[in-house]
Amino acid sequence: MTTKRRRSLIALLLLFCTAFYSKPKAQTAAPPPPSLAPTQAYSTFHPFEVIRFSWSAVPQAATYVLEASSDPNFSPGRTIRIDNIPQPFYQFAIGNPEGSYQARVFAVDASGVSSAASNVISFSVFFNNPIGPAPTLASPANGAALTLPITVTWNHVPNPQPSGYELQVARDANFSSIEDDSPQLNGPSRTILSLTPGTKFWRVRSFQGDASPTTAAATAWSEVRSFTIPNTPPRPVSITVTKDPLFPGESAMVQVQLSSAVGASGATIAMTSSNQSIAPVPATVSMPANTAWLQFMMNVSQAVTQTTPVTLTAALNGAVTSQTFTVQPAALQSLQISPGVLAGGNWTVVWVNLAGAAPAGGAVVGLTSDNPAVVPPGSITVPAGSFSNSAWVQTNAVTTSTTATVTGTYKGATAQTTVTLQPQRQPTSVTLNPSSTTNGSIGTMNVAASAGYDEFFALTSSNPAVASVPASVAVSAGMTSVNFQITTGTVNAPTAVTISATGGGVTRSATLTVNPNGATAPSLSSFTVSPTSVSGGTSATGTVRLSSAAPAGGTVVSLGSNLPGSASVPPSVTVSAGATSATFPITTFAGSGTTTVQLNASVSSAFLFASLTVTAASTPPPPPPPPSGSATLTVSATGRSGQRVTSNPAGIDVTVGSSSSATLPTGSVRLTVSGGRSAIWSGACSSGGSKRSSCTFTLSGNASVQANVQ
Repeated sequence: MTTKRRRSLIALLLLFCTAFYSKPKAQTAAPPPPSLAPTQAYSTFHPFEVIRFSWSAVPQAATYVLEASSDPNFSPGRTIRIDNIPQPFYQFAIGNPEGSYQARVFAVDASGVSSAASNVISFSVFFNNPIGPAPTLASPANGAALTLPITVTWNHVPNPQPSGYELQVARDANFSSIEDDSPQLNGPSRTILSLTPGTKFWRVRSFQGDASPTTAAATAWSEVRSFTIPNTPPRPVSITVTKDPLFPGESAMVQVQLSSAVGASGATIAMTSSNQSIAPVPATVSMPANTAWLQFMMNVSQAVTQTTPVTLTAALNGAVTSQTFTVQPAALQSLQISPGVLAGGNWTVVWVNLAGAAPAGGAVVGLTSDNPAVVPPGSITVPAGSFSNSAWVQTNAVTTSTTATVTGTYKGATAQTTVTLQPQRQPTSVTLNPSSTTNGSIGTMNVAASAGYDEFFALTSSNPAVASVPASVAVSAGMTSVNFQITTGTVNAPTAVTISATGGGVTRSATLTVNPNGATAPSLSSFTVSPTSVSGGTSATGTVRLSSAAPAGGTVVSLGSNLPGSASVPPSVTVSAGATSATFPITTFAGSGTTTVQLNASVSSAFLFASLTVTAASTPPPPPPPPSGSATLTVSATGRSGQRVTSNPAGIDVTVGSSSSATLPTGSVRLTVSGGRSAIWSGACSSGGSKRSSCTFTLSGNASVQANVQ
């Protein structure tokens, strides 16, 4: 190949590479917009009536955002915004204000890229909107002859409400003598356990929000149907044990159902158990007047060593009904380790839980670990009659995060739990206050960073007879330091003792001087600052002086500032052994105007003060931005009916099944569920899927929060 041709090929290749690598990178395409369907059933709703929205699923969507607004332009102050919706449907209620609304929805992918808005639908919320039709009855057929228990059913109204149905059963067609009134039913069915003999009339209606600020919007009553309970002697039709199988030491409710209610004088029902020693029942139970159903507690004996079937029987008026259930011997149910995350080398606790009480002699549960870093005892014995027991578990130091599985075995059954060990942290320092004493001191051990678990560190004293410390100290989760008590004894001469903390293979120490009783430890005699006035951003120097020379190990002087944003000092300064003074730097910060800062120094809780004046720098910093003022917060509540969510500062007060918007000052907002209930919070204030009674967040702009009340 000639040189000229080779050069031409190289030039062509370079041109190709330049063209290829200079192509702009493709941007992530936004997901397509969903298609929003009309609201369920109709578009004319009442305040506090649940409105159901649905839209087409978008394959690229991770979540959806739903907006409803009384403004066609969806302005922030008049728009309800609900985000992080995981499914292509949502429901909520609007209280006040009344008005005509529009709704739209967006799809949001996993990267947070939002689609364009969907189509816009319209609906209205007014007290005087039309009320939907009454429910239609389904079963039983009109005029049927029935015995208890009786299940009545009806068809859902077009827009069913949570806890929105009311069922009435009366002795007459005019419902002047109501025998059973059952409101707040989710429907569309209800099982009636107790009615007197005779012909009964029943009807149903639905509540659809509010018709005025003080009255409910209820549909008309349904048609009226009747059924007849024969006027024959009541007989037992079922006996039910609420738990099957049962284990030793457990309790369960026994429920007895009759074909119709007994008379005004009540009735006595004969009861028997095929194994009275294991599952005892009373010889008789009393059914109250005009009632057809009762329940009582049955306690199972602890002396069960093998699977045993037991039959209970109820008899009345020559009729008998029975049920057979099983009592099983105690079995291994679960293992639990607490804490489940800890530093290797610390101890944890394993709990063994049984289904049923342990038999005579106890239940011996074997324990093993699949990792030598976690060493449980070979077994735990659950004492006779107990359901659980615990034991300490030793762990060993690890260099990386390590997970071990602990397995429990009892009578061929196994249960497992896991524990995660983290490398031990290292102490960074040990300080003593005071460091020279005649009667005790307080030690402080510090670590570099906090952890999500408690961690123990070993403490030692080089002379426990003179200065004793606890064997260990725990740094609590989220903390970076811990204090501990040092108890001192009597000495005849100043005695230096080394106090040490060990963790992660590292030991940090400090020296404590214990003086004879009556000896005078150095006190703080003066505290001065030089210069006494500086321009912000300029350093100053502090000087502390003692009344006498510092003993062996030195004397620690604690320092502080009442305005650390203007002038800050280190936490302490040490006057070296034999010295009477020490200096330390004072850092100041630029600001506007003139500020006088009070600095303090202390030894053994005796304080001295010095003032430092910090003046404005020649070029003052720009003023902070003004507060943003206020923003609109929208809260929607779902879940357990009858509860409310309120805010602090006040403004939000929303019942479950509805939403509320309010203009609040920007800053910290706390939302709380009434009645001590908890909620799963999402949106601008998220609990990460956990249940919390309240949720606090910073409101910096228009936001929405959803509370799923538990």
